[in-house]
Amino acid sequence: MQKYDAVEKGIANNDVKALREAIGSICYTNRDFSNSEFFEVVRYVESNGIKLKDDTLVGAEPVSKIKTEFDEDDFTRAVFELKRNFCDERIKDVETIGKKLYGKKDIQKENTTSRVINQRQERSLKRETVNRNVDNGEFPNAQSHQPNNTVKIVIGVVAIAAMIVIILYIGSSLVRI
Repeated sequence: MQKYDAVEKGIANNDVKALREAIGSICYTNRDFSNSEFFEVVRYVESNGIKLKDDTLVGAEPVSKIKTEFDEDDFTRAVFELKRNFCDERIKDVETIGKKLYGKKDIQKENTTSRVINQRQERSLKRETVNRNVDNGEFPNAQSHQPNNTVKIVIGVVAIAAMIVIILYIGSSLVRI
């Protein structure tokens, strides 16, 4: 097993949240779970007397229970949910999606054209869902990539209003003179 500074620090500080974050990130370095690194690190942490896993599934259904075809966003969402609710069901969800998306395929690839069309349709539907659910914090990656034009508009309106007030004040002062 490879040693991870974040894991060692989390164990030293008994910081379960930091450990879940660090171990969840391992999913990105071995997306298809082709080696046992993820599970070895989980066992290592637990062998140090730290209760890492939640007893039950909390929150949204695992993605692999809802869908059978996956994309990068599904994997990201599953890892995000795993970090929030580190339980066996979430681990299995990430593993299932990772193996399906990134695992080596022995069989011939399916019809690429239909798969691309299906992914585009799913992404289009997902964008609509993301736009509705970003305020609820359900899609953190989508939320972090949204431009924040509202603040710019408010600042612009306040600046224009301030200039109008100043012009009116100066104008009324000149009229009195």
